[in-house]
Amino acid sequence: MQARFLLGPAGSGKTHRCLSEIRAELLKSPEGLPLVLLAPKQATFQLERQLLDYSRWGEPLAQASGSSPHQGQLHGYTRLQILSFERLAGFVLAEFSQSPPKLLDEEGRVMVLRALLAHKQKELKIFRATALLPGFAQQLSLLLRELQRHQHSPEKVFALAGKLNLSTHLGDKLHDLALLLRAYLDWLDQHELQDADSLLDLATTALQGESKIENRKSKIRLAGLWLDGFAEMTPQELDLLAALMPSCERATLAFCLPRAPKSALPRLSTWSLVARTFQSLHARLASLSEVKVEIESLPADSHETRFADNPVLGHLERHWADPEPYPARSGSIQIQDSLRVVVCANPEAEATFAAREILRHVRSGGRFRDVAVVVRALEGYHDVLRRVFHRYEIPFFLDRRERVAHHPLAELTRYALRTAAFDWEHDDWFGALKTGLVHARGKGARGSVR
Repeated sequence: MQARFLLGPAGSGKTHRCLSEIRAELLKSPEGLPLVLLAPKQATFQLERQLLDYSRWGEPLAQASGSSPHQGQLHGYTRLQILSFERLAGFVLAEFSQSPPKLLDEEGRVMVLRALLAHKQKELKIFRATALLPGFAQQLSLLLRELQRHQHSPEKVFALAGKLNLSTHLGDKLHDLALLLRAYLDWLDQHELQDADSLLDLATTALQGESKIENRKSKIRLAGLWLDGFAEMTPQELDLLAALMPSCERATLAFCLPRAPKSALPRLSTWSLVARTFQSLHARLASLSEVKVEIESLPADSHETRFADNPVLGHLERHWADPEPYPARSGSIQIQDSLRVVVCANPEAEATFAAREILRHVRSGGRFRDVAVVVRALEGYHDVLRRVFHRYEIPFFLDRRERVAHHPLAELTRYALRTAAFDWEHDDWFGALKTGLVHARGKGARGSVR
């Protein structure tokens, strides 16, 4: 099979190329072997909408084919699966007709770790004093997840902790992590459960085991595989992708790189992280005898790029690492029309300015759905953005996971029970009112609540 790496800077048309190839395959043959598009979990729904967006694809396809516009329209599909790596692992296991393993979810994982911390507290060296503090189990869960995703076994961490050149505190911390990881894995074995982070390893094992039986390839056959949107991949993901690649007839792997690096880039380089991911995957696929690897670089000055109609943003992308002033030309687009830099005193002022700009955009004919507010981290901004956007009546969605305990219905249930149990304390009563699910109505001088 042929694996093609598609390289290009931001906006050079990598996603457009992948979606164009998928659309052409679906229009050519609505039925056949499955097609898979791998993307980050948060981008799968957006890619589905882009694929079916007639306004984006209808006219070029119609002009290319010389037919009426609606003949090139894709109304739906059944062959294509747009998946994250976790859903890809489930797809692989389902293809092998394996019953899904009993998985321990995140909440159960934290509960188990709390019990193990209490049981192993006396054996800990660094975390003995903090093992039972609130929130420690959640942080430990995140750390053990990283160890599992990077395939660091307890034995490997124990060996690393025993190295003589490590400081005492670092060695003791690694010892505690290895001890807790070993105890957690033993608990899973005793209760015949699997951790949710081991799903990719199970799928990889199934693929590798099937390919070794009587020198046969895997029973899974894919007509095409596309990968887009990843800057970094864990060893688990690399293993699963390498195990699945021989089962594909073709593959296109897109990475945000101007060109293939000939050597390791400096760690401070803008492209360092993506380059390491590309080099690791390229070396992994090149070692497979049944896979032929090629590299294609997309030019940044193509007419199909994202910045074709906005030279200011195109200039900013090209000179991001080595800034250059935008050349002023007579009759050219004004910089302030496409790019503005505004300095605000605090997050409240930033959110207020963003809200006013959004309303100005909508009142001039734009749509709310075409606007995105991007921040480096939502911590410190989500409460401010929610409050300001509600004030300006801007519909919005925050890409942030909320705990179910903070759902208004759960809050109302908890505070309603507390008011009855603790004789109508003011804090409990006002907490129920703040959920927005309790409506008060006035009746003369006295108020009644329904």
